[in-house]
Amino acid sequence: MNIDTMTWARLPEFDNQEVVIFGIDKPAIDLIKHIDEKYPAIKIKAVVGKDCVCEKFMGYPAYSLAEARENGLIDNAIILIAHNQPTNAVNQLLEDKPARIGVVSSQLYKMFHSPSPIGVRTKAEKSITPFFSERDTPAISALVSNAYVSGGLMGSNIFELADFERRQYVAWSFPAPACPMSLHDFAQKVPLTTLPMLMSHMSYLLWKRGVHVTQLSPSRRWFVGVRYNYFFLDILNTETGDHIFWHDLPPEEGLWDYVATGDFDGDKDEFMFVRWRNSDAIRGMLDETNRVRCQVCRLNLDNMRSEILHEFDFQDRIHQCTISGDGRYMVFAPMRVLRPKGSLKKLKQEEIMRNLRETVALDSMATLDLTTGKSWETKIPYPIPAHFELDPFDPHLFYVSTHSLVAHADGVLCFQPGTIEKMRIKDGETVIEGEYTHPGFVRTTQHAVFALKGKTYIAVTNQNKLEIIDAATMRVWKIFKIADDPFYDNANFNDPEFLKKPFNLPVQPDWCDSVSVSSDGKYLILHMKDGFNILDVEELKIVGRVNYRNTTQPMFTTTHGSYWMQNAPQQLIDKAYASWNKGKDTI
Repeated sequence: MNIDTMTWARLPEFDNQEVVIFGIDKPAIDLIKHIDEKYPAIKIKAVVGKDCVCEKFMGYPAYSLAEARENGLIDNAIILIAHNQPTNAVNQLLEDKPARIGVVSSQLYKMFHSPSPIGVRTKAEKSITPFFSERDTPAISALVSNAYVSGGLMGSNIFELADFERRQYVAWSFPAPACPMSLHDFAQKVPLTTLPMLMSHMSYLLWKRGVHVTQLSPSRRWFVGVRYNYFFLDILNTETGDHIFWHDLPPEEGLWDYVATGDFDGDKDEFMFVRWRNSDAIRGMLDETNRVRCQVCRLNLDNMRSEILHEFDFQDRIHQCTISGDGRYMVFAPMRVLRPKGSLKKLKQEEIMRNLRETVALDSMATLDLTTGKSWETKIPYPIPAHFELDPFDPHLFYVSTHSLVAHADGVLCFQPGTIEKMRIKDGETVIEGEYTHPGFVRTTQHAVFALKGKTYIAVTNQNKLEIIDAATMRVWKIFKIADDPFYDNANFNDPEFLKKPFNLPVQPDWCDSVSVSSDGKYLILHMKDGFNILDVEELKIVGRVNYRNTTQPMFTTTHGSYWMQNAPQQLIDKAYASWNKGKDTI
């Protein structure tokens, strides 16, 4: 696809050519006025809006997208997108064949045509805001980090820590980064059909740029932000506010993709991560192997020096790498989001479901012995094992959340139940020891593994409910109903007739998006659309609520909530909290 971002300054490139304007809102009005006044040699053939019902727009013939296709106005055309939601507009044209697409947006142009941010140091602005809580909300020992974006695409990234004991938000704001990869060059190298889900080249790169999770170091002196396999790590010093888009290899090495969730090495401020060449990722897209050569690295946050510990071959789009409780092993999970064959705009829902069940490729997880360098893979019987968490007591046990999701023309579908797999690392192999699933189990975000009175439990989000699993038996212990929803309350994703019913998973649900845990395991913190609900685990009732700090201008959540030392053994968490209760605090 020949696509690039542009500003009005590039309009002379289209003198004496016919163009189609895609958009019928203010950006399109402004663009058409500017062309009429400054560049009359540009011939506007038509104006297209997805659901346009008018015959004329600004004096030019106007069509809906369906009408424009019927009249042959899209294929082989030059299309200038001027739209309030330019990414969505591009996504409407994924299965068309225009000769060229120019996305007219100064913000997007700045993103893809600014100097590389890698290595750029910034000073983050710190702010502390008291909680706005409901009456009688308890103070609990819990730290939950999130990242937000405000002010548009080139606005600010905000790393925020919700401190439920001190009842305050501590936030650091710094400029959002440009993309060091050219949209035009990427689109020329990578066919659309190789991208995950139903993504355009632009939406894929914007997705990679979003912050997946922010991770607080054991000393609380550092935040590490990881994006969706982006080209650097965000390193923030919580004491000084110094921030850097960190990558330590010389420019001639090219761009590298970084894991979307890393880990800290025990109680040290050393961040463990994995990365691979972006050129390997592109090659893997083209030959459909999705295989890359990975570097497993350790970064000392005090001196910003890294060392390469091991290299091994694995799948592209690694979503998480985590160290076992005893520090011997590292486990890796990919997230190859599924893309069914055929036209998603023409397939009926039941055809999509049947297509996926027949063609889905199962994923593997990898385990690396950090002592010997030996690695092995374990096939997972369900697709997309993106998220996993360690057992707080047994260093070689972990619990994997598998997903069965696919984007289509109008949303996201679940085509079979998800699972929680209980897995054990042995010498030279990793095996499945148990499984939790049921016909209505939808896995969309993360899960939380926690200790309560010496036992391990798993809190799992399932659309309109929270399910708490006894990890010893892998059976449900308690279910907390967040909201009534007849559809999900009666869902059966094993039933072909049920899968014919029209439904889409909500993009930002009114119920729980992710779940975090207090240090003592007595409370679960439910990350809702507009705040946090505090759930007493044993009584199974909401005992408090905290609203987001900015209620007049809502901010957009871009991460899974991450609780402090999320994958650390329980004993380490207890030790660290005890030391801070004696007065140690750096935030």
